Amino acid sequence: MINYVTGFMFSKDKKHVSLISKLQPSWQNGKLNGIGGKIEAGESPQQAMAREFAEEAGIETHPEEWRLFTVLTRPEVYRVNFLYMFDDRVYSVKSVEKEIVNIYETSVLPDNVIYNLRWLIPMAADEHLRFDKAVEITEMRG
Repeated sequence: MINYVTGFMFSKDKKHVSLISKLQPSWQNGKLNGIGGKIEAGESPQQAMAREFAEEAGIETHPEEWRLFTVLTRPEVYRVNFLYMFDDRVYSVKSVEKEIVNIYETSVLPDNVIYNLRWLIPMAADEHLRFDKAVEITEMRG
């Protein structure tokens, strides 16, 4: 099973979020997703998220700044750990690699966002929800 992280850095007022325009995998080409990638051996999701955010958005963060809120698993295939943080450094994100990183209004997400971001972003930004433990979602087959 491959383990991934996907993170959302929101502005402190929750009006903006950083997203990346994906090139790979092919089904995501041209779509906006959270910033992230594969978790390397020995990394926690928070450590992987801090590393990926620096590599892809040019902002150094600390693992403890990232809050794990949802884990989406397709058994024996992949697990995606979704994390978020609130920080006005979001206004300083930049494209570091080939994929374009930008900020977007959380209330009017573009049409080309990955479909599950339409509920993950509002869920992460909802100040009334408490994530003492991540919400676990397992995709069922058949």
